[in-house]
Amino acid sequence: MEYEISTDRLSAYARLRIAARRTTAARLPLLLGLLGVGFVAQRVSQGVLDGFYARSGYPVPYYVGQLSFSGRKLSEWYSAMEQGGTLGIYWQTQFVDFGFIAATALFFTAVLLLVARAMPPGRAARTRAVALVPLALVAPALDVLENLISFVLLGDPAQVNGALAIVYSTVAAVKFAGFAFVYLWTVVGLLAAALLRIRGRSLATR
Repeated sequence: MEYEISTDRLSAYARLRIAARRTTAARLPLLLGLLGVGFVAQRVSQGVLDGFYARSGYPVPYYVGQLSFSGRKLSEWYSAMEQGGTLGIYWQTQFVDFGFIAATALFFTAVLLLVARAMPPGRAARTRAVALVPLALVAPALDVLENLISFVLLGDPAQVNGALAIVYSTVAAVKFAGFAFVYLWTVVGLLAAALLRIRGRSLATR
């Protein structure tokens, strides 16, 4: 059974990688358009999400709450919103977040596709960059899981389960690492692509 599960996961990744390779070969205007749509969607959804979050009256910045690793602290913050009559808005915020997650998945995928496209064709660097494109979905997927866990935690605001709070914050920490990976690889990948193309042109003129 374990072998079958592992194989299924590899097959899913292989399918995503094949799709990424085909999409990377698409016309550049199409990829730039995809990037533009993803960027605008993420910015708009982020603005809406921030508005809901502010109206919910959450006592601390969202990242502080997500990385608290403490059921006691979460209970205090949830109870504060419940007493203030804004816990319902915080529930709505979790649903609004799914729109931001979808927009982020689109934007991150477009960014990593363009990084792969920037690599010289036929080079190992492009193959490796294409293999990294599916990782654009890691942070959004973890964000979904984080939200699902938060629904369970909100089921009893006054008595948040400590163990589940640790799982919740662990998922959030890995999610933030996924965000950091995309941003870091975008910078490193584009610089590497530029250097490889400059080197290729230099060798071609000799």
